[in-house]
Amino acid sequence: MSPCLRRAWSCRVWGHRVWAAGLLIAGVGSACEPQPSSSTTSGGSTASTVAAPTATPTAATGVTAGPSAGPSAEPGANATEAHPLYYEREIGEEDLRGRSLRELSLLRNTIYARAGNPFRRPWLHAHFSAQSWYAPKETWDPSKITPVDKKNARTIADYDAALTQEALEAMRDEVLARRKAGKARPEDEVELSLLSQRLGTWLGDEGAARTALEDPDKLDELLTIEQLSTLSRRDLRILRNMVYARRGRSFDSKVVRSYFEGATWYKPRPDYFDGMLTPVDRKNIALVFSVEQSLGGPLHENPDYGKEGWFFQA
Repeated sequence: MSPCLRRAWSCRVWGHRVWAAGLLIAGVGSACEPQPSSSTTSGGSTASTVAAPTATPTAATGVTAGPSAGPSAEPGANATEAHPLYYEREIGEEDLRGRSLRELSLLRNTIYARAGNPFRRPWLHAHFSAQSWYAPKETWDPSKITPVDKKNARTIADYDAALTQEALEAMRDEVLARRKAGKARPEDEVELSLLSQRLGTWLGDEGAARTALEDPDKLDELLTIEQLSTLSRRDLRILRNMVYARRGRSFDSKVVRSYFEGATWYKPRPDYFDGMLTPVDRKNIALVFSVEQSLGGPLHENPDYGKEGWFFQA
């Protein structure tokens, strides 16, 4: 795994408007994943019209390589020939097996970074900002994402979401054992954060700040705008659905269902109904949804990807 740049940037809290109480109640049923109509705005992660770096695939593998390769040769990313962070060819499970959650995230998000996507997550922002080829902009041009990129993003996201609780726990144990032995790596902080998010149990230092994605117990209280300021639109949609998942809701979306099945706390209930949501749940759903609206609307099922396309992005 590659060294991780420390979280060293200051996030801008995006302006937004919290929806009125009447909409909060009326929107609960339409704000969760099972209803396709919940995604009312055709969004996407923001990216730019900047052309992707020139790259030359190797004849043997189709992996971007060489000094002009851009992302696959990024400094500090420890992208080896065996484990590059960008492919010009279609990838398969053999290219993903054994990767950490952090590596899978970088592999997926490099696709969008090449098109200039700005990142709200501090560690992704810091990582890509350190790359000489990265040029983020606030407007996005979907044409910069090639058909192969789209297919690879789907493959990575599906593989990531399908990791079982057992596999995630094995990854957790490996990192914790390394820390206990005094052999912690710089990237372990990010890895434990991502594992905390997937397993639903905080694994970092006791006094460290954490998001509701990393510590679902935070959803027992009202969220704040500040707590949402570093979450991507993908994160926000996961968090909004997490409110329902904590009450036992099942999901039509295979990738969302697989994602929550990895969490130790997730127990779907056949008798679930929205009346199980508490007043705090409803307010948190409305707040998350309002932040999604301020960023251009909830990421929804991009027709280029099919029903679960929103899940592929940052």
